[in-house]
Amino acid sequence: MKLSGFIVGGLLGAAATVYVSRKRPGTFAWASSAISNACSNMMGKSVSKMMNKGFMHEASKVAPKHTDASAGRSEAAWEQIEAIVSSDPAIKKEADKIKAETSALAH
Repeated sequence: MKLSGFIVGGLLGAAATVYVSRKRPGTFAWASSAISNACSNMMGKSVSKMMNKGFMHEASKVAPKHTDASAGRSEAAWEQIEAIVSSDPAIKKEADKIKAETSALAH
């Protein structure tokens, strides 16, 4: 957006505000009060929801948990990956190279 468009829009908005406030003085006060109340209610609800113990309980339900079944699936997946790597000499060579680089960086 260009600066001139922003300035013209601001001036038009200010002019419209002055016009409405002179024609109907209570409208501006009513609108600002309604917006203020809506923002206050929204903030209050969000704070109360975060402080509510149910929020933490819901978050703990959603978090993934490590179980024996998932450990078994993970172990089977690693065994399958190892079998694939061992079956192809080019892949094995590349995997060994990556392992060597990783161990050198870790120390």
